[in-house]
Amino acid sequence: MKAQILAGIVLGSLALIPAAASARPLPKKSGQASSTAKSTDTASASDKLPFPDVPRITAQEVERRIAEKQDVVIVDTDDSMTYGAEHIKGAVNITYDPTQDVTTEDQTLQALPGDKLIVFYCNCPHEEDSAPLVKEMWQLGYAHDKVKALEGGLTRWEQLGYPLSGTDLPKSTQEKGQ
Repeated sequence: MKAQILAGIVLGSLALIPAAASARPLPKKSGQASSTAKSTDTASASDKLPFPDVPRITAQEVERRIAEKQDVVIVDTDDSMTYGAEHIKGAVNITYDPTQDVTTEDQTLQALPGDKLIVFYCNCPHEEDSAPLVKEMWQLGYAHDKVKALEGGLTRWEQLGYPLSGTDLPKSTQEKGQ
């Protein structure tokens, strides 16, 4: 009986905690964004990225390096069907599958050159499939500054109109990208 009364008191007191004490930020009202709020929102967004310790590289920087003919290897982490349908022009396909035998994946990854910048990308909002492969490359002994994830992935690359290849692209895009 005492346990039931105690539980009732605890649960009742939880209902009295004001909403402001919640860890979740309150929704913004339109038109009230200040520069302070924007910088806080940006920091919060980056804190929520999976694998925040994995370095990202922008699509603009990758495209610049390609245009300048710098040594860059681009790796698409989608499955082979998705890769065949649409991928960054010149990218190689190494599928990220967390259920796959790591030994087989490691052998494939070790075939990548250690003297070039390797950029992994996926078709994920926050590099969920490419970032784990960056970490795996580190475990294989690749230099941290030579392996990065493409910020925004394939979606960002497409938004910027950079060259793509694949069977699902409109004919005009395929011709322009090749």
